[in-house]
Amino acid sequence: MKNLKKGEIIDLKILIGRPLGSLLTDVSEWKKFAEIEYVEAQDEASLTKQIVDADVLIIGRVPATSKIIDAGKKLKMIQTFSVGYENIDVEAATKAGIMVCNTGGVNAESVAELAWGLILGLARQIPGGDRFMREGKWGRWMSEKHVLVRGKTLGIVGFGAIGRIVGNIGHLAFNMNLLSYDPFVTSETVESFGGTLVSMEKLMKESDIISVHVPLSASTQHLIGERELRMMKPTAMIVNTSRGAVVDEVALIGCLQGNVIAGAGLDVFESEPLSMESPLRKMDNVIIVSHIGSCPEALAKMNVVGVDNVLRFVRGEIPMRIVNPRYIITLANKQ
Repeated sequence: MKNLKKGEIIDLKILIGRPLGSLLTDVSEWKKFAEIEYVEAQDEASLTKQIVDADVLIIGRVPATSKIIDAGKKLKMIQTFSVGYENIDVEAATKAGIMVCNTGGVNAESVAELAWGLILGLARQIPGGDRFMREGKWGRWMSEKHVLVRGKTLGIVGFGAIGRIVGNIGHLAFNMNLLSYDPFVTSETVESFGGTLVSMEKLMKESDIISVHVPLSASTQHLIGERELRMMKPTAMIVNTSRGAVVDEVALIGCLQGNVIAGAGLDVFESEPLSMESPLRKMDNVIIVSHIGSCPEALAKMNVVGVDNVLRFVRGEIPMRIVNPRYIITLANKQ
């Protein structure tokens, strides 16, 4: 890879793997430094063909597989405008000396607020009460299942940017006892938010409400399975706004149907869109929404951050939010 100098005008190509007009912010600054091209069709064949002479790929609906990455002989950067990057073969990119960047942390407040919407909706049975009223009825719908969250125990699985906001709200606004499981943070970090770093088993057994905030990877797929779900209190609820496959959906459905746990609030699913045949669509003890963690304001910020990050690269500056810093080792070995 050429060593780029700050401010140097260079000949680069940015391939946008998203439909024309799908970017919610201005990319005109890119044109001062690079040619811009859109993927002709949203399929692997088109992307593989067009990526041959691209320096930067803006990931879209088509995953950046190892086949696509191998075809990108000039590729130096893959930028996703989302936080999750499970649709990018990061290992293949790292081996090829290609940096992968996301927009981590930008939508943290938005996702955290949704998580709390699901928590409170479950605690007070708000969606069911709304349906009850719309059917022309009056009274307390499932009143025996209404619970207070104040003073209860909140378990945060994954104490990153989103998990910390969710935990902070629970601790400060609702005086909740805060527990967290995260092998990548220190006990001092969790304690600074008024919480305690614990094992997964302790969190599952002692929490009244569990909120999941980890990225999807080989190590986190089905991180919460039937074994973990059966550790929960029968009165406990779980909320997942991270990625569907972090929680074993089949096991979750079984535990909900068998009243092993009290309820679940889900923004994400193992297969999206959620099948019309899914039992989750018919359960009264579940709130389901269609992957809406990033509200329009957050999406706009993510687009701005993504565009700015690519601009940093084409200007010869160091991009932000590189998720595979080891790519530089491969790059150095090639030179």
